[in-house]
Amino acid sequence: MNRNHWGFILLTAILVVAVTPAANAAVLGTLEVNAGYSKDANSGSYVSDGTLGGGVAFGAGYYRSLAPMLNWGIEVGMDNLGSSDFNDPLFGSGQVSAKAFRINPALRINLGAPVGPSIFMQVAGGLYNVKGEVKFDSGGSMNGSDTKFGANVGAGVGFPIAPKTRMSLLGQYHTVATDGTSTNYFAVKAGLGFSI
Repeated sequence: MNRNHWGFILLTAILVVAVTPAANAAVLGTLEVNAGYSKDANSGSYVSDGTLGGGVAFGAGYYRSLAPMLNWGIEVGMDNLGSSDFNDPLFGSGQVSAKAFRINPALRINLGAPVGPSIFMQVAGGLYNVKGEVKFDSGGSMNGSDTKFGANVGAGVGFPIAPKTRMSLLGQYHTVATDGTSTNYFAVKAGLGFSI
């Protein structure tokens, strides 16, 4: 082979080495799964003597970069607000429980560097389906559901645990304008985000 062939092979090898990291760095988005705890904050809207006991919250989301410090995406979640016993002189005694299923677009603002640990804030709004159930000790039950617009705000911290995996801790406050009184609750979740 002559010198031109060797030069062409060397130039091709350099371009392949240079372009490969850039191609690997191109991320389509982040798929996140999370789980945690949600707690009613209504101070008696479901029961006369307190709030619901709280329960497991879990969900998933997909986020894409809109700008270096800004991500947008969509979240789906099921938040169990728990149950509470009640004793009413007119209706008797029993147990009331509530759950919220939600799907909403979200906007995340990263307040730190894109690499390493970072603090972020999140705002979201969309559809919430709040389902309540009342079981009477004497037998029988009543239930109902209401699908309304709701919103949530939150803040959290994210940190890398592998080259394409981040862990996040997120706290959120949710409010849903259901019939009668609004449904308000807190959720605290840990999540794993996978760059795809």
